[in-house]
Amino acid sequence: MSISGLKRNTVIYLIWVLAALFTSTQLYLKTLDAGTLGSWPKLFFVQLLVWSVWGALSPFIFWLGKRFRIDRQTYYRGLLLHLGFAVILVLFYLAAYSVIWNVLGTGTLVWMTFKQYFKLFFLNLFHWHFFIYMAIIGVAHAVQYRAESEERSKKAINLEKQLLTSELNTLKAQLSPHFLFNTINNVIGTIEQGKNKVASGMLFRLGAFLRTTLEESRHKLIPLEKEIAYLKQYLDIEKFRNQKLEVVIAEDESAMDFLVPNFILQPIVENAIKHGIAKAEAAHRIEIGMEQVNENLKLWVYNEGPLLNRVQHSGQKGIGLSNITSRLEVLYGGNATFKLFSVNRGVLAEITLPLESKG
Repeated sequence: MSISGLKRNTVIYLIWVLAALFTSTQLYLKTLDAGTLGSWPKLFFVQLLVWSVWGALSPFIFWLGKRFRIDRQTYYRGLLLHLGFAVILVLFYLAAYSVIWNVLGTGTLVWMTFKQYFKLFFLNLFHWHFFIYMAIIGVAHAVQYRAESEERSKKAINLEKQLLTSELNTLKAQLSPHFLFNTINNVIGTIEQGKNKVASGMLFRLGAFLRTTLEESRHKLIPLEKEIAYLKQYLDIEKFRNQKLEVVIAEDESAMDFLVPNFILQPIVENAIKHGIAKAEAAHRIEIGMEQVNENLKLWVYNEGPLLNRVQHSGQKGIGLSNITSRLEVLYGGNATFKLFSVNRGVLAEITLPLESKG
């Protein structure tokens, strides 16, 4: 028997001990009222023996309840079976009850006395103990339904986690090739321009960045300190292609331990370079910042360049930025936001996340 089964049977038996305590006390009070003072310990011992019969039968009744269910599919069959089981087990209980009283009363087992006791108990107690059996079956079904409900709940939670993980991995799988292909195209363009050393440097740093990506891809959340370090690796690649690129990262040491989705800033910076810096000859500057605002962590990326067009203002984004919105929804539900604004001579991307520390 498992530990949980032993614990359950112990609790069941203690319930019957309480029943013995209640009935022995009631009988003792009746003897007081009748003027024939009885011995409470003796009454309790007798009642404990009597109720222990139900205690011994209860695990078997629980098994019957599990084996022959009364549910929507087997309602009538299950009910009829348990009506039959109730009659059989109550008769067995009354027989045991009669044996106990016979032995305690006469010191031996006498057939005639046994029949008298059995007839008396049958006429007075059968219906009461019949309902006790049905009550035990009801409790057995309730316990089983609860266990099944908890099991279904656990499976549903596990399934939801698996679906979320699968969705998150799909989004990451979309994002990595998107960045990789863009970088390879940049390398090809650099080679075509005759800048072989620049292309070699980009490929070297691309390899280092991809190794980091593979190592950290299993983590949903990483400290902001790591995220900034990975972002700097990516920016080293971009600086090889664009020597005029100016990057300012306003690092807040107090925010570095907060957890953020891994590689959440890279596609924003990539988008800022592709649709901002690359679209305006005078645009060179990207600013990256972070700050704690009440119970949230705010991350922002500003780039010089063209302001948002009408399509972008309507909320439509490319693969990289759309994946950011989807990842935030998967990880935080509605508790995180991602917004784009036209600001001064460029665009501001802003992410707000609930505070979550690695400690």
